[in-house]
Amino acid sequence: MDWNAFLHIFVPLFAVIDPFAALPLYMSLTSGLSEKQKNGVIKEAFLTSLLLLIFFAFAGIYILDFMGISIEALMIAGGLLMLIVSMEMVKEGDKPRSTGKKTALHEEVGDIGIVPLGTPMLAGPGAISLVIILMGKYPNHVPEIIVSVFIVVVITALIFWGSRYIMRVMGEKGSRAFTRVMGLLVTAFAVQYILDGIAQYFHL
Repeated sequence: MDWNAFLHIFVPLFAVIDPFAALPLYMSLTSGLSEKQKNGVIKEAFLTSLLLLIFFAFAGIYILDFMGISIEALMIAGGLLMLIVSMEMVKEGDKPRSTGKKTALHEEVGDIGIVPLGTPMLAGPGAISLVIILMGKYPNHVPEIIVSVFIVVVITALIFWGSRYIMRVMGEKGSRAFTRVMGLLVTAFAVQYILDGIAQYFHL
């Protein structure tokens, strides 16, 4: 295990997925559910996000080749997408995809672990783009990428499981403040991916 590569992969993944930004939505959607139902929702969110991210980590580059899209173009597009998400995170203290008609979502109790928690809350466009970019950027560190994805998803599941205690300590303001910090990091990563994509495309 290359720990230096692992940190360079894990940190942006954690910042983009940002479990703490998903926490308020999870608590809102699962309010009134039994502990057994909440555990089921966490399991669904865990499996959905993990399988989607691993699938695109391995198949994403082939999908791009089939569609004639270069990894440089994805780096620029993914960076722009991450930049939009990060600006909303810094501005609002929440992910834009976490907002919306939560009442309507709450009615679909049977699959809220899959949609919207598993995707697009956790395995959203930004995270999917990022894993494809990382696979292209670190082709010799596939184990580190897969382990990073697994650890981030496990951390997210643990945060959901301990949501009552975490929110009691952090509070809503603390959660929003943490998301703003993560948003700043995501902004920096996004700009770097755009610059790297431009540099690689023009062979600078």
